[in-house]
Amino acid sequence: MTLTAFLMAFYTFIALRFVDCSLREGEENGGRWDLDRALGLLLCLAWPLALAGTLVVAYQEREIG
Repeated sequence: MTLTAFLMAFYTFIALRFVDCSLREGEENGGRWDLDRALGLLLCLAWPLALAGTLVVAYQEREIG
């Protein structure tokens, strides 16, 4: 398994875990689909990318400085 494949699998696991938690929480609170719930589910998929970007920038700055 290549490093890229491993990282993508890890990212997918984290994102799906948070989507699952958000779906369960939404069902417990009445199960209505509104803008806030849909946006929350989309952000579950996006935040790991922001974290990865932050780590890459921090690593690059560490190498430079």
